[in-house]
Amino acid sequence: MIFAARGIMVSLAFFALLYTVLSLVLMVAWRWLSFGKLSQHLSPNVLFRLRVAPFAISAAVSLFLISPSFFELETHSMDEDLGTFVLGVCALLFLAAGLFRVIAAEIRTRRIISACLEGEVRLEQYGVTDATISRQSAPPLILVGIRVPRILIAQSTQNVLSNEELRAAVRHEAVHLRARDNLKKAIFNFLLFPGMKSLQEAWQEAAELAADNGAVSSRREALDLASALIKLSRHYPQQVVPDYATSFVSGGESMTNRVERLLAWEKAPDARANRWGYATFITCTAFLAVALKLGSVLALIHSITERFVP
Repeated sequence: MIFAARGIMVSLAFFALLYTVLSLVLMVAWRWLSFGKLSQHLSPNVLFRLRVAPFAISAAVSLFLISPSFFELETHSMDEDLGTFVLGVCALLFLAAGLFRVIAAEIRTRRIISACLEGEVRLEQYGVTDATISRQSAPPLILVGIRVPRILIAQSTQNVLSNEELRAAVRHEAVHLRARDNLKKAIFNFLLFPGMKSLQEAWQEAAELAADNGAVSSRREALDLASALIKLSRHYPQQVVPDYATSFVSGGESMTNRVERLLAWEKAPDARANRWGYATFITCTAFLAVALKLGSVLALIHSITERFVP
């Protein structure tokens, strides 16, 4: 039992070190990308993968390499120093704090939405069966929820927008729904690390632009979506948006950029589905599976662990 606890603490300690180092590397790389304006050309999927990469890599290495090498090669003597246990506790606190943030944000979101859903009316004429008209005070149009996401439309929004404009706005939120952007927000909320705010804001803006692109297929639809953005931003200058929700109306420069892009809309060539993410995942999984079978690799990993986590 004690030996297993030692193995878990060593793995957590290595996770804490590797996650910190990789996150710092990402911060430096992101500042360079932002300074060179290269970040503006990255898709929301790429930005999301960049943000979760330090955690995913650290967790995979700790789970599939550090733990097996420890249990395979470590002696049963109690030779870890205090620093190892301190790092392990820090990793546990990090995971616990992230989980607490996720749960607290989910509770806040449910409280706001439960009040808005009193007297709700379901909509089906816009091709999205989980769109809902809220009779209570609510943001003009949002996608809310993670496990069962739904599009929530304030009743007054119907009076502000034409049918074509509302249809375009609903299609915009439907793109967020298919991309599971609220789930990605929850993952961002879980991954605590200072200095990542600008990266997450860049993802948010890129996700809005991607949803705009996915919602329109003609210049007429682009103009309807731009008109909906302008009207709702004027009628709803102040909004309270739940944590796990994507609001159709965003403020500041992002709104101006979205409207300008829609007004200058031109049909883009069809893009092929990006399969690099799946290929990378399969390759890494295969590598780790092979590494687990190689005693020399485990010995090397164990030696590295002993050096950095004595």
